[in-house]
Amino acid sequence: MACHYAKWTLSDTMPDVRRLNPELVAAAAAFSVKRRQRYLYGRVLLAEMMAYFYGIPLLPKMITPPSGRPCFADTNLPDFSLAYAGNTLGVMLSSEGKVGLDMEVIRARSSRILQLHKENLSSAELAWVAEQNEPMEAATQLWCIRQSILKLSGLGNSGLETVRLHPASGRLRSSVLPDVQVASDSDSLFAWACAQSPTLGRMVQWRFHPDRGFSQIQENAQQPLSSHFMKLLSLPPTR
Repeated sequence: MACHYAKWTLSDTMPDVRRLNPELVAAAAAFSVKRRQRYLYGRVLLAEMMAYFYGIPLLPKMITPPSGRPCFADTNLPDFSLAYAGNTLGVMLSSEGKVGLDMEVIRARSSRILQLHKENLSSAELAWVAEQNEPMEAATQLWCIRQSILKLSGLGNSGLETVRLHPASGRLRSSVLPDVQVASDSDSLFAWACAQSPTLGRMVQWRFHPDRGFSQIQENAQQPLSSHFMKLLSLPPTR
């Protein structure tokens, strides 16, 4: 089975919520405008993917466990991860294993965030970043890769020390996820990273438009979209 990564450009208009439970929509009315927009758009895109790929017409019940990582209440349903970068929304969905998605706007980082990026780069990562033509873009892509793994594990920034990346060799190590793989790419606007455990096999990328539905961008995570494309595999566990 394939996993799917879909992107949607947000607008100021209200999304079509026909696939959402009315109680979910009503609860979002109490949120701030920005939070309500992201909340509803994210769940609409997830609902549309569940309908398109799995034939489930209404968004299944979701829960948020103590880890803070939303999931479907029915553990037999696919795993998913949501991310936002500027006005772009992304959803990763798979019926095999667990997934984590992160998206980052490259040049919209505060000095505090950039310092956090730098502090959590290993010597191997710093050396790789220094060799790239666009160091800020490279550092942001590594941060995005790290965050996709941390979202998968449910640790968030509390687990920054659990992940080490070796981009020059296409390898990574997570002390809590012995088997995880990540595909990532970036352009001048934003970076994205899709993590899956235990393996990231066939990954299909899509764009969603409410009038035209889903259009395929790329079918295989093995085939690079750009010169910035990376796929990182787990290093064997240390003994």
